[in-house]
Amino acid sequence: MPIDDVQKTSLKAELREELARDLQNFVASEVDEEVDEEMKKRALHTPAWTRFRSIFFAVAATIIALGQFSEAVTLIEGSLMKLQSRLTNTVEYDLLDQIHVGNTEGYIENLLGQPQVSKAIEDGIEARYYYDEKFLLTVFIADQRVTAHFVVPLKEDFTPVVVDNEAADFELQQSVFAAYPANPKTYVVDHSNTVSYYLEELDSGKAGLFFHTYLGIVSFTQSPADQNLVALYDAVVHGDVDAELGVQTSLRETSSPNMYGRGTLDLTLIQKGILTGAEFANYFGR
Repeated sequence: MPIDDVQKTSLKAELREELARDLQNFVASEVDEEVDEEMKKRALHTPAWTRFRSIFFAVAATIIALGQFSEAVTLIEGSLMKLQSRLTNTVEYDLLDQIHVGNTEGYIENLLGQPQVSKAIEDGIEARYYYDEKFLLTVFIADQRVTAHFVVPLKEDFTPVVVDNEAADFELQQSVFAAYPANPKTYVVDHSNTVSYYLEELDSGKAGLFFHTYLGIVSFTQSPADQNLVALYDAVVHGDVDAELGVQTSLRETSSPNMYGRGTLDLTLIQKGILTGAEFANYFGR
């Protein structure tokens, strides 16, 4: 017996409603699992969370009911990613893990988009700056490839693991310099009215390729500077070699870096890529 138009319409409506319920249950499960741990750490207000879920699911269900299933999936994926980014740093950590020395210029543009700021470091080398409310990423491009990159967190709870170690992971803003599994080859320090930083270069090899690792303390604001950094700068300026060695040792044993990167460029070129406080405020309104 053929199905008339009324029955077809009714059947479609039932299927869409069932699909919408199943999709809502699936998304609810995924979202609840994602934020469960964060809810233990943060004061997420239950009424606000419930209201967000209700509105989000209603919109998704409406889109599905209109027959736009692919659009609903895109909406859900995008919303989950935004929610995950707000509650955790996983999205940003995964993004940074995809950046490597040797990546092509096109790959970086597809991954990160266009930089907010760029400037020439020297002939043939350009530093490109990607600002996120959680971090500032600097990528050096030469011959249409990444020659170096480094990241500086802008929030205290942004602590990416930069080295996986069996004994203990090395986290930015948490682990001290001395815990990094390599010794510094050279370093530079500055503490003036325009800029404050301590940077060191460490050698590391991978798959037969030679890279430098960069660790440092970088400040873009007028917040109190690391006192070891200030003391080290004073010792260098006054040529006090004995004090310089002692203070640097103290810095590496007690201070935590907030800058990490890798590359093939010498530290003097990385140094030129550090923005002053005035530049940072002017470029990014911070």
